[in-house]
Amino acid sequence: MRAALQNSTTGENPDRVTRHDGPDHLVVSEHPVLRRFWYAACFAHNVNAEPVAVTILSTPLVLWRPSPDAPVSAALDRCAHRDAPLSRGWVANCHLVCPYHGWEWDRAGRTQRIPQFPDAPHPTRSGLTMVSARERYGMVWICLSDDPVTDIPPVPEYDDPAWRRVPEYEFDFDCTAMHLLENNFDPGHVAFVHRNTFGNPDRAELTDTEVTREPYGLRTFGQVNVDSRPGELGTTTRTTVSTLYAPFFGHIHITYPDGLRHLMVKAITPVDDESCRLVQLVLRTDTEQDRPAADILAFDVAVESEDRALLDLLPTPFPLAPHLNVHARADRNSLAIRRLWTDLVTGRWLPSW
Repeated sequence: MRAALQNSTTGENPDRVTRHDGPDHLVVSEHPVLRRFWYAACFAHNVNAEPVAVTILSTPLVLWRPSPDAPVSAALDRCAHRDAPLSRGWVANCHLVCPYHGWEWDRAGRTQRIPQFPDAPHPTRSGLTMVSARERYGMVWICLSDDPVTDIPPVPEYDDPAWRRVPEYEFDFDCTAMHLLENNFDPGHVAFVHRNTFGNPDRAELTDTEVTREPYGLRTFGQVNVDSRPGELGTTTRTTVSTLYAPFFGHIHITYPDGLRHLMVKAITPVDDESCRLVQLVLRTDTEQDRPAADILAFDVAVESEDRALLDLLPTPFPLAPHLNVHARADRNSLAIRRLWTDLVTGRWLPSW
């Protein structure tokens, strides 16, 4: 079965709930294809003099920078000698040092020193198990597979001088990556979950969203009435084009009536079957003098905290089968996303960009 929503030219009704041919629930650990994508582990500036521990798809990793100007290296967070977590170690002389017995490795994970017998040959299997790491958009990206499906998702605005960058935060959630991604593409919750920041339950009406299936994932278009925008007061309308790069990357482009454009880059990483991490960057077409970055950050932290307070209460695992939830006209985006994930984990579709 192909997904019911293919593209804007099919004429198919995105509200129609079709027969489901896939798992009832999406559990990230059960689908090896999800290990073949790039995920943002953290902001690059947070990997400096000390090793950093991160977990992606239940895989504990250590990130370190061999020297201040060197690219980040990444490996499984386990010493082959006595299983110590290398993230509890340190960096000395451009080497990662194990906190248990002081063994040392270079940036490529090759054993460089065993201090107890420094002149003896190194054991054959003493090197680290490395994973692929790249730095882009001020973030450290990790792929657990040697055969990634695609490259890191594109953000062309990042190097465009018309946009200024507002790095924001790393936010941990006790919900699945699917719950968080769906939330960010769901216009219906804004008036209620965010009623203390920019939503208004008395202005909950929506225009119909347009949803198209794309080679990379999905593209949605819609408008939402809000009572404020970052750092400002006053009712306005957000016109939003949201792009989903499979599986969990959101590029959310908001335009306001006065022409201001506000882009949220939402890099969502599955930590395990029940939790995830959001690394968020904002780009805008105004200036620091127009709206200080501190005001934007404070607003977005408040908004994300409202989402987290609710999302952390949702049950796991994440439901894919339509019969497990009730759906209404406002759920076009969510239904399309669930069909896309079903096609991905059942092998009927792989994204490209």
